Amino acid sequence: MTATALSDAEQSNAEQSVAEQSVLRLDELPPGAAENLLQRYGLNLQTVAEGQPIPGTFWGEPEAGIIAGTVYARPDTPVHSLLHEACHLLVLTPEQRQHIHTDASGDQTNENATCYLQILLANQLPGMGRARMLADMDAWGYSFRLGSAQAWFEKDAEDARQTLVERGIVDARDDTVLICAPKSTSLNI
Repeated sequence: MTATALSDAEQSNAEQSVAEQSVLRLDELPPGAAENLLQRYGLNLQTVAEGQPIPGTFWGEPEAGIIAGTVYARPDTPVHSLLHEACHLLVLTPEQRQHIHTDASGDQTNENATCYLQILLANQLPGMGRARMLADMDAWGYSFRLGSAQAWFEKDAEDARQTLVERGIVDARDDTVLICAPKSTSLNI
């Protein structure tokens, strides 16, 4: 029997596939947890049946999609993707959200603010938490100058935090998320 070595590319793809399989998926959260979190911030979650196309997905299935104030996800959608897309909507004004379809069209400032907020909101999602979010972001391949999501969040994300503070999304004293659902908005899912 002859052993065949994997090429560097094959090895990298195999490692990435294993890492991607290890991330937390929507169907692994407690029932209603994601819907409740998004509702708290004025967004809707529309769950798409397994195997069906996800409306508004930029990266393709199983990644979450966004259209206006709704996040679309399947049971196999990674939770980091669902929160990331939700946070893209949350860093925008409600008026800006209404024009979003598939691509949040943000600049690097918005992207950094989105990542920072997604890490904060992970602590509000039962079954997720900050440590798991950071690990899943690394496993999925998010790229940060300091090499990991945790290093970025702890040592290099002040600009992202400041953007959120200036927009009134996060409290400057303790990173409390300040935004909430508008009182006049119906949040039926």
